[in-house]
Amino acid sequence: MIIGLVNQKGGAGKTTTAVHLAYWLSLQKKVVVVDADRQKSSANWVKYLDIAYRIVTDPDELFDLLPPLAEEFDSVIIDAPGNLREIVSVLLDRCDLALVPCKQSGLDLHSTAETLRLIRQRQEVRGGKPLVSLFLNQAKKGTVLLRDSLQLLQESGFPVLDSIIYDRQCIMDAPGQMSTVWHLRNESAKKSASEFEKLFQEVLGVFDEQ
Repeated sequence: MIIGLVNQKGGAGKTTTAVHLAYWLSLQKKVVVVDADRQKSSANWVKYLDIAYRIVTDPDELFDLLPPLAEEFDSVIIDAPGNLREIVSVLLDRCDLALVPCKQSGLDLHSTAETLRLIRQRQEVRGGKPLVSLFLNQAKKGTVLLRDSLQLLQESGFPVLDSIIYDRQCIMDAPGQMSTVWHLRNESAKKSASEFEKLFQEVLGVFDEQ
């Protein structure tokens, strides 16, 4: 199972989601994180969580490496760079699921549209693959923007997950502490942990539906 976290827009939550997904899966499966971003943020983070990782920023190397990694590990989680370089196209040619975190702002959703266009192009080439799931990230509860953003995502033509990750300080604190929300003990972290678990269960359900 190869899952790629993709979105052209920086700050959408790709790295945070990739690391939390990898940690959650690592409690039950053999997992590796592939950091395809030159900033190496996810690699620097997961090494403190005792999760295997590879740093691969060359498209050809990534293309060749992903199949053997998928044989060696139960789950391969790829943290893509915040742009639409060739390496993202390679990722989409190899992954089973493109997971797209989206922030609730007009500019972010517009940028996401470019990512979805690339995904749609790769699906045409691969006969409908990869699977795609969008979800709303860093959302503000009870806002009109939240409602409008969900509507825009649903109009994209791609599946939108029911789960929402709400904006909380504990999620922002986790990278600095080289931990996850599961390691933090405050009430806010417990709520975020529950939201992440619900999201990831839904992600696995996408594969069960196939």
